[in-house]
Amino acid sequence: MLRRLPPFVLLLALATACSGSDNPTVEVPTATPTPSATPSPTPSPTPSATPSPTASPTPAPTKARAVPAKDRDVDGDGTPDAIRATATLLTVELSGSERTVTAPVHADSPRSPAILGTADVDRDGYAEVFLETAEGASTQFVTPYRFDGTTLREVQLDDGPARLGIGGSLTHGDGFQCGSSGLLEVRSADSQDGSAYTVHVDTYRLKVATLVLVKSATLQAKQGDPEVDKAFSVDCGTVGN
Repeated sequence: MLRRLPPFVLLLALATACSGSDNPTVEVPTATPTPSATPSPTPSPTPSATPSPTASPTPAPTKARAVPAKDRDVDGDGTPDAIRATATLLTVELSGSERTVTAPVHADSPRSPAILGTADVDRDGYAEVFLETAEGASTQFVTPYRFDGTTLREVQLDDGPARLGIGGSLTHGDGFQCGSSGLLEVRSADSQDGSAYTVHVDTYRLKVATLVLVKSATLQAKQGDPEVDKAFSVDCGTVGN
């Protein structure tokens, strides 16, 4: 009696016969490796904003002074300043501020000297103050005072306070003029007969608070000549006006 083999035995035998190998190799499928995740690129750090350069502060514009300065504008701000004088002291109250500047006065009289006016002699935008510090029978003598933006000073000439004459007699005259060049012309005229005159002209410039001689000249002129007339008068700002 024949014995029936189980189906799986028959299949194994059949497979063996077909391969022709006594030891068949059964291949186990290899699992496909899971690709490792690509690391996300690290974002580059955002560059910090370059700070804008700090703008340099714009300097406040310097107010230009008018040239020549106006009458009594000692500090050059365009507004007249308060000026007063005693026999020993000149005082200027600067407009637009609480500042007051002073300078000593050397006058021949114990009374307060007259303020004869102001003029910007050197055309720097500051008006010089002219005080009458002495007088004669027919001549006034004035002393200028100069403010340089810091200090008020008595103007010097020949190692002492400057004394500029105005007026005179038939045979002698004194005067001075302020020119557009910033120089001061001081004149004197002498005559023997009141007709022919010898006129001396000294030209000065202001250096700090001293009159420095620039040049001297002598000329001959007759009465009525403009060169003679200048030696008996003043033409300098509001001085004597």
